[in-house]
Amino acid sequence: MKLSVERLPESQVQLDIAADEDEFARAMDRAARKVAGQVNVPGFRPGKAPRAMIERLYGRGIFLEEAHKDLMEDLYRRALKQEEMVPVGDPHVDIVAVEPLAFRVTVPVYPTVDPGPYRDVRVEPAEAGIDEAAVNEVLERMRRSQSPWVDPPSEGMELGPDKVLVPKQRTPREGDQVTIDLRVMERDQPFQEPVEDAVFVLGESNLFDRLREEIEQLRVGETARFTIAFAAFAEDDETVNPEIRGRTLDYTVTLKGLKERDLLPLDDDFAQTVAETETLEQLRRDLRDDLHQGKTTEARTAVVNRIINAMAETATIDLPAPMIDEAVDDDLQTFRQQLAQNRRTLEEYLRLNNQTEEELRAELRPDAARRLRNSLLLRAIAEREAITVEDADLDAEIERLVGPATGDDPNADRRRELYGSDYFRRILRNDLFERRITERLIEIATEGRGAVLNGWVEPEPTPESNAEATTEPAAAAGGAPDADAADAVTDEEPDPTVTVAEAHAGEGEGDDHPAQAPEAAQAPAAPDAAPGGTDTGADALHRALTLGTMSGQPGDLAATAPAGVGAEDVAVQVADVVAEPDAAQAAAVGHARENAAVAAAAPDEAITPEELEAQGPPDTAGSLPNPSY
Repeated sequence: MKLSVERLPESQVQLDIAADEDEFARAMDRAARKVAGQVNVPGFRPGKAPRAMIERLYGRGIFLEEAHKDLMEDLYRRALKQEEMVPVGDPHVDIVAVEPLAFRVTVPVYPTVDPGPYRDVRVEPAEAGIDEAAVNEVLERMRRSQSPWVDPPSEGMELGPDKVLVPKQRTPREGDQVTIDLRVMERDQPFQEPVEDAVFVLGESNLFDRLREEIEQLRVGETARFTIAFAAFAEDDETVNPEIRGRTLDYTVTLKGLKERDLLPLDDDFAQTVAETETLEQLRRDLRDDLHQGKTTEARTAVVNRIINAMAETATIDLPAPMIDEAVDDDLQTFRQQLAQNRRTLEEYLRLNNQTEEELRAELRPDAARRLRNSLLLRAIAEREAITVEDADLDAEIERLVGPATGDDPNADRRRELYGSDYFRRILRNDLFERRITERLIEIATEGRGAVLNGWVEPEPTPESNAEATTEPAAAAGGAPDADAADAVTDEEPDPTVTVAEAHAGEGEGDDHPAQAPEAAQAPAAPDAAPGGTDTGADALHRALTLGTMSGQPGDLAATAPAGVGAEDVAVQVADVVAEPDAAQAAAVGHARENAAVAAAAPDEAITPEELEAQGPPDTAGSLPNPSY
């Protein structure tokens, strides 16, 4: 075989392959034998007709077609193996010569990654200390959420309808709860369904400015009428629903009720009521600890992200378009699932945003490419730094999770069996690899100073906490609740109808715009949380092992092949990199999904390793798979 290779942009290669004359002659002999057994020649049994007779009846092309089919596949496979290339998309083939066979293949391949001078990157550690102002802010939010609503005191007396003095109601102000009726008309026709007895909190609910201003001038029982010409609003004003831009609407709003918070005193009774702690000081300590833990994790994540982004600036990675396409596919599938969790469909989202699926794909593409690029970079750095996770490391981690065997712990063997299953070993392998690569990046970029200053440190476990910890796996290093984790006690649920982008991010804030319904969803940011999270591990592994050349798989030269390469010919194991989540997030530790999976299978539940294995490999979205695995 004669082979020449030319590198093209976007990690494409052009392979000019030509068969030797002897190779081609042998291929023609094989083709003749195969064809002889398949054709009918009068006077001869199948497979016994002379080659010259078959050629006269059917033409030489019948042998050439079969020889080309057999030889092209073999030569292409050998060329990939010789050059240590892994196709990641369909090849384009042009025949250059028929006898002997010569052809040209253009195919996208797994990119060559040059991490560049990544060891020269320097990043300052982040400050993770917590001051009392942050604790007071959370405590005040808790106080406000738990305080009852009461009628506000009157502002003196005024002459009522019957010329009798009655208490004078004040007008609404910031923080008040208002109950309103709202009607919106366009040219004497209802623009939307009337809103009755709608409850909002001024300054907290998402009311647009003009409506709030009108409400703040009313007293209970009064009505305001006003007109808004939305054509006057700027095109980039995100407070205006695209469906009403350019319209002129007439509003009628009636204030039906007014309440203010009767703020509870911050004392020990408050702490016992809202948090089941004995004293207010203990509640403060708990809040401070939670905030400190969350800020430490957040600061560490930010530092790791800065490190990876800085290293990516000097790296050379030419991403092939098919890998980006697949990353976008994963993002879009994840986005569909996020919408479904909020009882919405992608079609509804696209309709509300006046957007096509292709336009959405184009919007997701830059972030998908960035995450893919960062993921490939981390793999290359891990290889340079010899970062791997061996079976012995997993065994040691399992022993740490199981804890020391004691006679008072009948579940130790059960836990060891559970954690030793292939299901959890995969989780632990990813977790350990992620910790090691991020710790190494931090060590390099901060020159050993660490990612955070004044960070939260896990307290030394007591004998009692040790006993409790053995009933479930320990959290991954650095895992911590969000910085505002204490907000959970406020019972302020996010509104799932606010925007799809917020739903996609797993959070929302404020209420609907009643005067602007139906509210348009904002365009989504690229799904940072786990594009490709919908893949099972088996799916990802299957994709990785079919990035080569076997008939009917991606990268196959056979005419019937939709698109790949057999596992035995993969020169570089790709793993499931095309389904990799954002490397910056993946490397930031804090494996909520994995920890939840482990905790959900605590030993006291009736679930066996076999049952877990039957569920399929774990979802590794949010983790960076170990390339040595």
